[in-house]
Amino acid sequence: MTAVHAAALPVPRNTSSLLVLQDGRTVVELGDTTRASYVASMRKSLLSILFGIQVDAGTVSLDTTLGELGVDDVGGLLPIERTARLRDLLTSRSGVYHPPSSPGSDEDAFPARGTKAPGQYFVYNNWDFNAAGAIFEKASGLGVFDAFEKHLAGPLGFDDYVPTRQQMLGDDQKSSFRAYHFFLSARDLAKIGLLMAAGGQWQRRQHVPREWVRESVATHVRRADMAPATGFGTCDYGYLWWLPRESGPQWEGAFLAAGNYGQFLLVLPAIGSVIVHRRVVSDSFAIARNTRTATASTAGPAPVTHSEFMDLARALVAGPLAR
Repeated sequence: MTAVHAAALPVPRNTSSLLVLQDGRTVVELGDTTRASYVASMRKSLLSILFGIQVDAGTVSLDTTLGELGVDDVGGLLPIERTARLRDLLTSRSGVYHPPSSPGSDEDAFPARGTKAPGQYFVYNNWDFNAAGAIFEKASGLGVFDAFEKHLAGPLGFDDYVPTRQQMLGDDQKSSFRAYHFFLSARDLAKIGLLMAAGGQWQRRQHVPREWVRESVATHVRRADMAPATGFGTCDYGYLWWLPRESGPQWEGAFLAAGNYGQFLLVLPAIGSVIVHRRVVSDSFAIARNTRTATASTAGPAPVTHSEFMDLARALVAGPLAR
């Protein structure tokens, strides 16, 4: 560990690596931060960044509906579902409760199909996120991973990015929209955090529109308006970013990418800091989890929970990141 001893922090037992930067300087480094592994639902925040480039280019509008985009799925969408706008998908409020192709949604909290108008109700829904990936590809003319390499991994000089390792995964019998799964290292994810903390700028060049960075991490869904099953503490929600609501000026404008089993990227612009936490998940498990049938079971690794990560983040903000 660099600069701060591990014993001084409540590092969760199942942590694989931890990387903390402030003003571009390494404050804490624990474990192998060069090892690329499954990022789980952090993928959604990465897609949000890419969407900003397309919105700015005018290739897609957030107010375009699924019907206008020609979006359909296995068994067909309902007329009311076709009225959902892209911005409803980016805030997980589409009102489309079609089975998603990949696990991880709060499916037990899904209302009956056709009972919620688009934009009315937040429930964590992989159908929204996966369909948004397909819409992005149609709008940009690029696959999600090709766009990621072109606009982010290449320009930011990723050290551990392997294009062929990134995979579209899902059960096509449930939904035609697969999940776009990334396998990235902590140090490469930290570069994403630094880019976003700087308002989309990297080495004096604007890679992501500053207005999109601001808008994507603004509050679009309040915690009080989320389905009770959503297990993210006091977080609000932006465009595919979680927004921690903690007390103190250090937390002003904070935003979080989070994935199952303990994948976290927390950006704290007010104190120029980025926290990356990883819990390594094997490729074989990640692939099995995202391609299994509804009746199959695959035991996962012991996770690091959102609550455990936030305890660590608070200790870092109060300690080595304090200003």
